[in-house]
Amino acid sequence: MPITDPHPEHLAASPIWARMRDCAAGEDAVKARRLEYLPRPGGQSERAYRAYLARAVWYGATERTLNGLAGAIFRHPPVVEAPDALARQLDSIAADGGPFEGLAQSVTREALLTGRAGLLADRPAEAEGDPYLALYPAESILNWESAPLAGRQRLTRLVLREDIECCRELLLDATGQYRVRLWRRKSRQAGAYEIAQEHRPTRAGQPLDAIPFTFVGARSLSPAVEKPPLADLAGMNLAHYRNSADYEQSLFLTGQPTPWIAGRLEARERPTSIGSGTIWHLPEGCSVGMLEFTGAGLEALRQAMLDKEARMVQLGARLLEAPKRAAETAEAVRLRGEAEASSLSILAETVGRGLTQALRRLAWWQGLEPESVTVRLNRDFIEARLTAPDILALVESWQKGAISRRTLYDNLRDGEVLPPGRDFAEEESLIAAETA
Repeated sequence: MPITDPHPEHLAASPIWARMRDCAAGEDAVKARRLEYLPRPGGQSERAYRAYLARAVWYGATERTLNGLAGAIFRHPPVVEAPDALARQLDSIAADGGPFEGLAQSVTREALLTGRAGLLADRPAEAEGDPYLALYPAESILNWESAPLAGRQRLTRLVLREDIECCRELLLDATGQYRVRLWRRKSRQAGAYEIAQEHRPTRAGQPLDAIPFTFVGARSLSPAVEKPPLADLAGMNLAHYRNSADYEQSLFLTGQPTPWIAGRLEARERPTSIGSGTIWHLPEGCSVGMLEFTGAGLEALRQAMLDKEARMVQLGARLLEAPKRAAETAEAVRLRGEAEASSLSILAETVGRGLTQALRRLAWWQGLEPESVTVRLNRDFIEARLTAPDILALVESWQKGAISRRTLYDNLRDGEVLPPGRDFAEEESLIAAETA
């Protein structure tokens, strides 16, 4: 089997991933696909189709929803608990030298957009440098194989595309040891690849017995391909785009009043121009008028677009919803977004577990305690800041002995009065320092 042959699940999902990325990229990417997303009406010439395509309007629901949902998760920074040696590496832990929070945001966006990403714990092959985490999007995870080992289903082979010229193969060999092979294309003309480099990563001089790769999905850490969370929204976005093309085309054809002449005209008597400075000399008995559209077809197209916009709101595009005329209470807003928050909470929890697993691999590789590492992503997606009367009531309750100081702290933290990430001990030490 050629090294570039994809897994059947990868092959089936590739068109969906491409559609998701186009919808998130916006109008230029969608229109560049031409007939794939906007079929040509029967009998339309290429020139007419280009005008039809240019008039179509792209409604950026997918991109804005992706940004809004990712922004809701990172409204507060991730909470990372790790040994000091690993914590000091977080500012440059990504393969490109970027910080952990940026890597976490990228993984989250991939999970939202394609429902799939991967994190490889790796270290330089030439020297025993610090391990790092490399992010692979869904399209780059070409193939994978699992087998039961020691009573558990474990990853035994994985193929990752680095670029068009190079693939990385990770596998457990016949002895159960982890091996890495780099495959490069023989030439630009030939499609065949050959092994250019091979090495066995080690830990304290001993080879690894597992592939240090973490699959991250929208709902699980399984190698199985998941449906992208925003797939239905992207599909509705494209349907709205096709409606807009028909609507704009109809406006163009019917929105310009057209003159008509009834009567017998010789060729020399037919008008050749029109306008306020033009006089028509017509034979006796001729009548003149203007054709104007008066049907309900345009309204039906417009209503179809509005219906799809409302459906996109239901599918997750809350940022596109029209503002309410009357002010809503915080509880009403919370209830209205409950279902979406639930799905987003599952994704945030899953991505957090994936990041935890990846960081634990790095900790283990450096001889640190893996179980001391945890990553928690924010799941409080709606702002719920305490009001001044609420804070006053809490402080009075604490002063009167009705609640403990820790309960006061917990309420102020959950009410977003205290800075995110500051724990109770830090708050107590700050209070003590001010009153000393």
